Amino acid sequence: MTGLQTLTLAIILLVLVCSLLFLRGGKAKISMAQLVDLEIEVGETNRNEAKKAVVQAAERRGDREVQPAIQEIDRTKRARVARVLWVDDNPDYNLYETLALEQLGLLVTKATSTEAGISYFDNLNFSLVVTDAQRGSDAEAGMTLLKELQRVNPDIPVIVYTMGSADKREQLVNAGARAVVDTPSELIKAVLNEQASAA
Repeated sequence: MTGLQTLTLAIILLVLVCSLLFLRGGKAKISMAQLVDLEIEVGETNRNEAKKAVVQAAERRGDREVQPAIQEIDRTKRARVARVLWVDDNPDYNLYETLALEQLGLLVTKATSTEAGISYFDNLNFSLVVTDAQRGSDAEAGMTLLKELQRVNPDIPVIVYTMGSADKREQLVNAGARAVVDTPSELIKAVLNEQASAA
């Protein structure tokens, strides 16, 4: 049976189960992410575009060290399609980082507040969360989100992407962050490492 045939059969079964539950007055909430695990080939064009985006992100932030991320991208030949929640009050600052992740098969959902991030998290399935440490005048926004995510799902990998990460690293890691990074290269490398360990 081909992958497409299996997917079609799974969708038909899902519709039948949901219909039966509905007819009996029940409710069903099943995500396609729980039914299907897609792995894609990351082609050379995608890898080159991802590398270009990382270089642009590093230039924008004044970071010169991109080789670790470039090497990690070069090693990425296959990727599991996954959804990433990114919570940051200034999502445009992360434009190139987002482009790099999307080129590598990750679907990025953006939220600009802790409340919106939690709402997305409660209603969609994510493989990974990226957050900044501070949003607006709330210096503890990242910590608040991290604690809530750890309460709901302690297994969800959370990467904190923030300027001056050294000052906050120990506190955030102790609260459950898998990584605390402040450069585009470190971010891309941390995300790809989490994806590789989840496979």
